[in-house]
Amino acid sequence: MKQNSQIVLSLDYYSIDKGVWLFSDIVQREPRPKSNSGLLTEHNGQMIEDTFNHEQNLVVEEDGKTLLVTGCAHNGIINILEHFYTHKGRMPDYVIGGFHLSSRSGGNEDSATIDRIGEHLMSTKAKFYTYHCTGIEAYERLKSAMGDSIDYLSAGSVITI
Repeated sequence: MKQNSQIVLSLDYYSIDKGVWLFSDIVQREPRPKSNSGLLTEHNGQMIEDTFNHEQNLVVEEDGKTLLVTGCAHNGIINILEHFYTHKGRMPDYVIGGFHLSSRSGGNEDSATIDRIGEHLMSTKAKFYTYHCTGIEAYERLKSAMGDSIDYLSAGSVITI
């Protein structure tokens, strides 16, 4: 795939166009989600725990507002937000992504961790939209603490930002 001219290899920061960029290679200040347990990748012919340093996050800036799209946030939503902050010096206005707090194979985050994540998310003043890999129980706990600062996106949902 490296020879395909449509594939651009990038590390940490990559500008796609004015106001549209990607970042990865997240610094791990907080532990990764427990639900990552058992998610493997191949390295030198061996299966090892995936570090997700390749997982990309998309940023779209338009009309003075910033949207961060995190995918499943395998690196931890707090780590991703803090990495974003190091690039921009502020937090995004909107965040769309799963928080990977629930997994059939890796387990669920405990209530204290979910509460700590909710407190951090509230401190950013952003509006959050999350989905399946956050887990319904974790979402409901976050919703209870965060109120209108967080909503759930189901398949087919439409939001206007």
